[in-house]
This record gives sequence, C-alpha cells and structure tokens, in this order.
Amino acid sequence: MIKFFRKIRYDLMEKNKTGKYLKYAIGEIILVVIGILIALSINNWNENRNEIIRLNRVLDIVKADFVKDTLNMRNKIKFYEEKSSQILDVLKNRISPPLDSITELNYKKHMSLTRLATVYSFFRKQNKGIELLKNTTNNVGYEKDSLITNLIARHSNFKGYFDGDNEVMEKLNFQNSEYFAKYSWYTDWLLSEYNRDMFQYFYDDEFKRKAGNFRIHSKQFLNDLEDYDKFAKTYITLIEKRLNE
Repeated sequence: MIKFFRKIRYDLMEKNKTGKYLKYAIGEIILVVIGILIALSINNWNENRNEIIRLNRVLDIVKADFVKDTLNMRNKIKFYEEKSSQILDVLKNRISPPLDSITELNYKKHMSLTRLATVYSFFRKQNKGIELLKNTTNNVGYEKDSLITNLIARHSNFKGYFDGDNEVMEKLNFQNSEYFAKYSWYTDWLLSEYNRDMFQYFYDDEFKRKAGNFRIHSKQFLNDLEDYDKFAKTYITLIEKRLNE
C-alpha cells in the first residue's frame, strides 16, 4: 500500500502536476489522521473494556464478602435477640423460679442468666473487597456511578458503627467483670459453680441496673447488625444485576 501511494506521488511530480500533487498530499494526510483516530478509538475501547472487566472482578469479591457477612450475622443477630429477651425477663421478674430461689439442683439451667451483663459477641465486617474497590475506582471517573459511590460511603459508615459497638460492649464486659471481682462468689461465677449468694445478687436491683444498661447497648448493636444485613443483601442483588448487564 505504501509503495502504491509512493508511485502516485512520483508520477504526479514527474508530470509537473503540482496542484494535483498538493491535493493528493492533503488527502493522504487526512487518511493518516483518520487512521490514527481510528487506532486511538480502538485503543480507548479496549482500555474501557479492560477497566470494566477489572471492576466487575472486584465487585464479585465485594459480593462474596457480603455473602460471608450475612451468614456470619445470623448467629450474631440471634445472640443479641436472645440476650435482649433474657434481660427483659429478668427486669420484669419473669424468671421462674426467681433467681434468688435457684438451688444447687437446678442452677445449671439458669447459669447463663448470670452472664447477661458481661458476655457479648464481637462482629467485624469483611473488608477485602471494599478496599480493592476503593483502590480500583480511586483514579478513574466513577463519581457519577451511584452504585459505586453509595456502596463505598455506606460501607464506611457501618465500619464506624461496628467499631463503636464492639468498643462499648467490650468496655461494659470488662467493667462489670471487674466489679463482680469484689464479691466472695466471684470465683464460683468464673467457674460457673453454684453459689447461693451469687444468685441472690443477680436477683437484686443493682444487677438489674447493670443488665438494663447492657441491654440498651446490646439493642443498639442488634439494630446495627439488622441494618447492615439489609444493606448487604440489597447490594448483593444490585451487584448481581450489574454483573449480568
């Protein structure tokens, strides 16, 4: 092809057809420019396609993280639902028999009630996918992609919620455990052994105040878990829709 154009140029120059040569030269330049533009367009298309492929791979990891989180949260939500219900039963004196009437024969059935103001369940979200997503979209124009921007923003908010929840529950667990250490029944409490004085304490108002305070923060933890569960399930659906487009 190059030899063909070169021959045309030589023929025009030899025949002293300057005007036609200039027109031909301009046409050749235009063809070259068009070729370059087409090549750039193809290159941009390939880059965009590769970017979409990379983004979809990351979204698939985010979706897998959400699936893991929802499975993990099942036990967490159940734990805090049961704890909240048990504390409420204690506060309303709905335990039968009453805690101050527990004997050595039936204490094992009610031993979990003595842990209402201490034991909690830690939760941490999967973060691998969301961090990859942040890095992938950091230098690319995804500001107008509502799926990406809302996903990153809301996920970051939940991180703050759960960091706070875990910190508060850990602090209350430590404080209440330390407080119990001053009582003579503390060793029996640690070993889950029967002690009449211990069950008398857990029937009294002082324990109910501690348990009630623990329930307030447990309920907040439960609310955050339930909200995140809905959020994760919603974005599993949205990501699947995006990947299938």
